[in-house]
Amino acid sequence: MINIGVVGAGLYGRVHLDAFKQRERERGDARAAAFADLSETARRAGERDFGIKGYPSLEEMLEHEDLDGVTVVTPDHLHHRLVMACLAAGKHVFVEKPLSTDLAEAEEMAGEAERRNLLLQVDFHKRFDPYHVDLKLRIRGGELGNLQYGYCWMEDVLRVGTDMIGQPHWGGRGSPAWFLGTHMIDLSCWLMDFPEPVRAYATGGRGKLKSLGRDIYDSIKATVSYANGVAVTYDTAVILPDSHEAVLRQGVKMVGTEGFLVVDSQYRGSRGCTTGEGMRTPNCGGFGRKFAKNGEAIKAGYINDSLVDFAENLAELKRGAAPADLAGRYASAREGVVSTRIGVAIHQSLETGALVDIRKL
Repeated sequence: MINIGVVGAGLYGRVHLDAFKQRERERGDARAAAFADLSETARRAGERDFGIKGYPSLEEMLEHEDLDGVTVVTPDHLHHRLVMACLAAGKHVFVEKPLSTDLAEAEEMAGEAERRNLLLQVDFHKRFDPYHVDLKLRIRGGELGNLQYGYCWMEDVLRVGTDMIGQPHWGGRGSPAWFLGTHMIDLSCWLMDFPEPVRAYATGGRGKLKSLGRDIYDSIKATVSYANGVAVTYDTAVILPDSHEAVLRQGVKMVGTEGFLVVDSQYRGSRGCTTGEGMRTPNCGGFGRKFAKNGEAIKAGYINDSLVDFAENLAELKRGAAPADLAGRYASAREGVVSTRIGVAIHQSLETGALVDIRKL
């Protein structure tokens, strides 16, 4: 049995716990063994709902639990200390994107994992979306010709800005480009087989969130040029009306000399209205459901698939594989460093108004 600990039992930490709990029921080869959270309320809820021990700190969990791996689900700027502590304890790690909002921290984490021969995997779950896989295969097969430009968008409703990344425990460091844009930065890099990022230019809007006591950017538009000649624009925002029919709008468009393809991740054909919720667009690609053999409805989709991938990687490592044997088969820390480097350049441009040479960072 693969034992996994989870750091952070908030909204998304519970997604981790639920995925591993389901894996235990479905396959019996991996499980959420314990979790850690500073909040006593979150610990009580987690213990009640998942039937496992909750600890007030990562250190206590590592001391008392025999874990094969740990997932880190905390605010973006808090990953470094937790990941380094897990690596020092000899644990494989799965960390939410971005790997870090600080380039030196990201590089240190990647280097430490390599030095200790441990797996450090980043949750870039957009890679598991079958529509994105199809797009990558079409690009690789030459159907779009030589790529020339791309456009990615990921825009959340206002409560994500006010009740999540704008909250005090984010220390004013919440940013739509980090929280949302990192997904699309990694996705576009992955689609193009990771060309070197060259330059970044960004502008942003402020005002709406500041008027509500959250002094962070409302929206950010960034354009990044790559060494393969492709420029990709990333639009991110956290101020859509809360009445919008989905928590977010998201998609990607890639254009080449022989054609283009758009993946609209919101409007995939499922849309409706209920008395209780109003208009809704279910994200069945990310948070889907399917029937197990026994007829039980279980969670599916690319978000769950990314977490299961970590559990399966841990199983291979436990059977004697080394992280190097898995190269190219998971979202690695070094790929996480690439996204962090681009994110740092975007924020530098945002604050200075200058075109930033990414290669000099």
